[in-house]
Amino acid sequence: MKNKKKIKIDKDMGINALIEAYPVVVDILQEEYEFHCVNCMFSEFDTLENGAILHGIEGEDFNDMVEHLEKVINKE
Repeated sequence: MKNKKKIKIDKDMGINALIEAYPVVVDILQEEYEFHCVNCMFSEFDTLENGAILHGIEGEDFNDMVEHLEKVINKE
């Protein structure tokens, strides 16, 4: 049995790149983290970390959000 390599999210990944690669995270970002910017022009320029900071998600809260998104992407 092969071990599937787990996807890790880079905090410097653009929001647009993240949602294009993993559309499953759109609803989570919008509903649970109030990232309504996933549909606006700023998602093209902001990184996940910068977007999170703009929404008041920093430090451990940011780490928890990334971990949650990684679990969803990796279907854990």
